[in-house]
Amino acid sequence: MTNSEMTKLAMAIGILFGVYKFVPNQLAKAAALGVAGVIIGKRVPILKDVL
Repeated sequence: MTNSEMTKLAMAIGILFGVYKFVPNQLAKAAALGVAGVIIGKRVPILKDVL
């Protein structure tokens, strides 16, 4: 993973964490966790082939 890819990943996870932490709506929190799970799942070599 290159430095620019790591930066993009960190920004995306940071934004999703901000939504999870500071938005009071439970649906938005669930959506943020779901999107973060998909982003991380696409980076894990074992799950990458499945997704």
